[in-house]
Amino acid sequence: MSSEGEQEKEGEELKLLSEAIKDPALKSSVRLLILISLALNGHLSFTDLLSLTGLGKGSLSNHIEKLEESGLVQAKLVRTFRGYRMVVSITPKGLEAYRELMKLFKKVSEK
Repeated sequence: MSSEGEQEKEGEELKLLSEAIKDPALKSSVRLLILISLALNGHLSFTDLLSLTGLGKGSLSNHIEKLEESGLVQAKLVRTFRGYRMVVSITPKGLEAYRELMKLFKKVSEK
């Protein structure tokens, strides 16, 4: 059995996790997937993100735009041998958001 103090601490951690995910840019599981994938890879092409998420181009563009507006990712066109491609990179703010979410997930999962 867990003590009252442990339950209170667990409740606080769940509240912190809930508040972190209440960030408008992180309200979507797809945007969380994009953020986590970028944190693990540094950057991915738009095409990679299409394959990863299974979304259409318009939907993916909207999700990337919301993440960009929050300063969590940066999208830019880069020139390649095949022409211009969009590459999405995680920003320092995005990496910090990822780290904080992972800490909170870990705390909550240890209970």
